[in-house]
Amino acid sequence: MLNLYDAIKESSAFRKMQVNELLFVEYTCMREETKFGIWSDSNYFVFISSGKKMWKSVHHSYEVVEGDMLFVKKGANLTHQFFDDEFCAIFMFVPDDFIKSFLQRNTWLQQSPRKITATQDAVLRIAPDPLLQSYHQSIKSYLGLPQTPNEKLLLLKFEELLLSLFTGTRHQQLADYFISLCHDQAYQLSRIMEENFAYNLTVENYARLCHMSLSSFKKLFRQQYNSSPAAWLKQKKLQLAVEQVLGTQLPISHVAFNCGFEDNSHFIRVFKQYFQLTPLQYRQQYSSKAT
Repeated sequence: MLNLYDAIKESSAFRKMQVNELLFVEYTCMREETKFGIWSDSNYFVFISSGKKMWKSVHHSYEVVEGDMLFVKKGANLTHQFFDDEFCAIFMFVPDDFIKSFLQRNTWLQQSPRKITATQDAVLRIAPDPLLQSYHQSIKSYLGLPQTPNEKLLLLKFEELLLSLFTGTRHQQLADYFISLCHDQAYQLSRIMEENFAYNLTVENYARLCHMSLSSFKKLFRQQYNSSPAAWLKQKKLQLAVEQVLGTQLPISHVAFNCGFEDNSHFIRVFKQYFQLTPLQYRQQYSSKAT
């Protein structure tokens, strides 16, 4: 899978500016229809300037057009670029450490203990907000300048935006997620795994998302799940695959892609080893019983 943050940060194809840990990018994509997997170890906002695109989490899809806004948690997603007008968006990458530092300096924002709900998804659709739209336009203008504006000004404007998100009533889920970043490592590991098991990520990628060394990640994972990451991931992917094999009429190749298998032949081989039937045979034998 493509590491979106690393790819954009290293590319010279986009207008961008970096302010301490924050990365602002004007991202454009050609008019072509593509589907591919991406991941990022930094959270990011997406403000859609033109075109159409879809972000897909494990269980939900989010189609966005001009004027829409998303917040995508660190982790992986499947994306679908439509054959349409050129897609253009402003990306703002916000790492965990920046949010945690902001909350440590504004402890009053955590006075009412809140915990992220189990129903909160890995992608959050941001409700229309004049302040956010104004901020999007100002960042877009800054990116068009020959020189980066004063860094302190940019940091102050972003922290002002965060304060408005925390103190308003329209973005409660987003505020809850930010506060959850201060929870312990066990909580972070469980959330990362439950939101990202259905992607073709390596164990090293999962450890990086949890900000842990590989050995520390494996040790904590064993304590949490009484299993190895590889065994747990295989079981979770196959459970999701069964849901899609029986609950949809998607081609088997699409199911393999949606469930994070390397390719269609690998998916069929693993599925048959586990269920003694190919995915298509399993659908033919059990789909009528499931309805």
